[in-house]
Amino acid sequence: MTKPAETLVLRQGRPDDWAAVGALLADAGLPVDDLDQASMAGFTIATRPSMRAEPVSGVIGLQSFDEVGLLRSLVVAKSARSAGCGSKLVQAVERIANAAGIRQLWLLTTDARGYFENRGFRAVSRELAPTAIRQTAEFTSLCPASAILMLKTLRP
Repeated sequence: MTKPAETLVLRQGRPDDWAAVGALLADAGLPVDDLDQASMAGFTIATRPSMRAEPVSGVIGLQSFDEVGLLRSLVVAKSARSAGCGSKLVQAVERIANAAGIRQLWLLTTDARGYFENRGFRAVSRELAPTAIRQTAEFTSLCPASAILMLKTLRP
């Protein structure tokens, strides 16, 4: 008999999530230098209520700049992989972006191009990035110049 899927709870990040989120991002090799407790409000957190020892199962961030947004820091804990957590987080951030009037989601990746292509993103030249995206720490210094820039146009 197959065990029923465990409930995944998505919520907005809170300042007290910073330690767990920072550790998860650092373990995945994702940039944290420009993040702190105050930036947690721009993150969506996935938790599994039964996993008290691991309060954060996954996380995704969104920085918004009028009609463009930067999707950043998607990471899922090893214990929560292959259960759809990443897809649920991407879908959640797309809903949040749409509700905020964001029409283009941008991201930089060094190793998840295929993952995001399967979710409707496409690789584009870095020269096409809007000024707001070009001015982020992630674009200017935190991600290597070899990182692939990707874009998804959202439907209202």
